Amino acid sequence: MIDPDPEAHRSGFSPRRNALMRLDGASAGPYGGLGLDGPRLRLRDYLFLRPYGRQLLTPAAAAWIGSAWVLILLMASLEGFVWGMIGLSLVPAETAWLGPPIGLFLFALLFAVVWVVDASLITSEKPRLSGQALRESGPLLRWLLGLLVRVGIVAISLYVTAPFIEKLIRADDIAAWHQSQVEHYFDQRAEILREQVDERIAQLETGFQARIAGLEQQIGRIDEAIATERQRRERIRAEYQPEIEVLTRDLAEARQRVGDEVFGRDGRPAGYGPEARKWNARAELLAETLESKRNELEERVAPIDARIGALQQQLSEINAALAELRIEEQALRERIRAEIEAEQPPPAPPELTFAARSKALTALRESSGEQGVPHFETVEGFAQAALGVLFFALIALKLFEPPAVQAYYSESVQSQYRKYLAGGLADIPGFAHHDDPARRLSPAEFARRWEQWERSPDAFLAAYRDELDAKASLDRLDADREHEHELLSRRRESIDHQLALEHRQRESELAVREQELQLRLGQFKERLDSETRRQRMRDEWALEQEHQEQLEANREAQRARREQRIDALQQRLEQHRSARAACRDQQLSLTRTLAEYREAISATAQTLRSVEARIDAQQPALRTLRSDLEEAERQRAAKGVSGWLSAPARRSRRLRRGIRRIERLLAPEYRLLDASRGRLTVLETEHEQLRRSLEEQRATEDELQRRCDDERSALEHLLLEPPPQLRSDAASPTTASANGDSRDSPATKITSV
Repeated sequence: MIDPDPEAHRSGFSPRRNALMRLDGASAGPYGGLGLDGPRLRLRDYLFLRPYGRQLLTPAAAAWIGSAWVLILLMASLEGFVWGMIGLSLVPAETAWLGPPIGLFLFALLFAVVWVVDASLITSEKPRLSGQALRESGPLLRWLLGLLVRVGIVAISLYVTAPFIEKLIRADDIAAWHQSQVEHYFDQRAEILREQVDERIAQLETGFQARIAGLEQQIGRIDEAIATERQRRERIRAEYQPEIEVLTRDLAEARQRVGDEVFGRDGRPAGYGPEARKWNARAELLAETLESKRNELEERVAPIDARIGALQQQLSEINAALAELRIEEQALRERIRAEIEAEQPPPAPPELTFAARSKALTALRESSGEQGVPHFETVEGFAQAALGVLFFALIALKLFEPPAVQAYYSESVQSQYRKYLAGGLADIPGFAHHDDPARRLSPAEFARRWEQWERSPDAFLAAYRDELDAKASLDRLDADREHEHELLSRRRESIDHQLALEHRQRESELAVREQELQLRLGQFKERLDSETRRQRMRDEWALEQEHQEQLEANREAQRARREQRIDALQQRLEQHRSARAACRDQQLSLTRTLAEYREAISATAQTLRSVEARIDAQQPALRTLRSDLEEAERQRAAKGVSGWLSAPARRSRRLRRGIRRIERLLAPEYRLLDASRGRLTVLETEHEQLRRSLEEQRATEDELQRRCDDERSALEHLLLEPPPQLRSDAASPTTASANGDSRDSPATKITSV
């Protein structure tokens, strides 16, 4: 198939693009819309540094022009941005709305100036350093003068633009320096105001300080008196404390011994016997002695406490008077301060103007923190180095431009190439075939040949004739090579025929072997595929496990502190619970013991009542017998009967035997009555001690319950807080759910608590 537009295909253009170029107004030439009069300059080509379009634009030239375009864009943008920010900072605060228009104007102005200068430098034709160019030094001098102008612009930019860049970079430091100046201004203003207030107060001295000093001296004396009285009270208590401690310990031991005797502990006989009564009497004596000591201590300490209370009351009154006096002094100070502040002029702190920024930058450079720093390690040196690298990189890029770029920006080469495409150079040897796309000269070859033609036409013709002769020799060598190739091909055919016979013989021998190998290969492939799938599955599983471990580690790291706090609270809560349970068990034990004591007291009281009832039941008979005996004795004495066989004597003996018999019957009852009364006294004493111990245990339990409630509320507050979530959890919820986190949720922990 014939290409309808081979030259367009060769140059990288499509027919549609060439049609668009023709619609733009270019004359219809044979090379992409270029005519004899030259291409018309389009804005897009000018902006991209291609004034001649794509004529003679090789890939190397396009890459070089693209690099130069990037450098020009960077330099123009940097200069425009810096000057735009300068214009924005020059606008006063009263007309802040002018800032954006002025900044945009200066940005566009400097951007356009730098762009035009740099674009003219890049698109200028660099003169060749040949003998003729050296003899005609005008173009070379103009080009060198352009370079010098460019270097001057660079120098001005380094001297002017770099400090402005430093201002922009160190804007925070400049603002901090200005803020320090403003704070220094207000500090000086406050110091002057304070000095004026102190001076005015000194002039209007009203005796506040003397009165305050007198009150403070009284307070010091009262504090010393209170401390002395407290030391005296402590000395008195120290005198009585050892004796009271000994009595308290002895009383506790005596009561313990009474309980041991009554209940028969440590192998002792149970009951309220002589030993129990002895220890009970000792306990009562110790209790009375302890009570008297305490009363004596209170009598000696009471006057001291009253003295301390009176001193404290007096101290409170003096403190109240001192506070009122200080309030009056502060009110006076506030009034004088308000009067002086009203007399002060309005504050005028320094403003952050353009000149203030320059002064701030100078002050920062001269500060002790930046002394001795190399120049290019400072912000200004860094900005100058950056600008210098950008500016001189463009000059170096132009000085070392490749021949393809030099040919592209050469006006003579461009015009002659257009002439060559139109057939105007067909009469010159070596510039033929302009109408044949397959044999047409490439841009680089045309530039090379035209440069040789301009330098020396005779040398170019001689070289061209030598080229033609070499080409003819090469054609002859090609013909000989073709003949030898034909001979070799025929010989190869005969050899191929023999090889084909041998090949068919070997094919018959290798057929079975090939089938066997195919079967083995198929089995091996199946095993290899199976092993590959298993290995891939193992690798995927290992990666998944590693990912899960990482997620778990991240979650554990985030929850560590929270879990530690929860565990600490739970441990404290468990400790309080254990203590509370122990206290409750002790209460239950005390309650049971108290109930046992109550039952024992009830039984003892019942026994006591029954014994008293039995004794009371025998008392009438005993009284009757005793009255009868007295009557009988009176009658016997009245009758004067002295024989023991007489009736009054026998009656008296009979009555005495009755009385002794009843007394013998009542003797165990009396002993039981005494024992019951002693046991009842001990039981009541032990019951009172147990009741007090139970009340103390209940108070302890209430305190532990309060602590448990505090710890539980803290734990609930901590557990109800939302735990920290990971990004990976939010990104892969299925993975997080697959981890199977077995820890209890906050709600479960609260329920368990």
